[in-house]
Amino acid sequence: MFIPVVLRDGHEELVNKVELQNLISKKKILFFRRSEGWVVVGRDRMRELRVPYDGVERRQHNTF
Repeated sequence: MFIPVVLRDGHEELVNKVELQNLISKKKILFFRRSEGWVVVGRDRMRELRVPYDGVERRQHNTF
């Protein structure tokens, strides 16, 4: 599934969701389209970017 985006230089592109996350994190997108309509990056609510956890694993993985 491709997502329509408008880049900071005014160009319009279709990108996949991995490319969208990458472009958002690099601050190269002005707008992207959701099913509800256009999202303005920096103004509209978006999911938080997920950063991989780099700490010590604390969950227990004991089996029966």
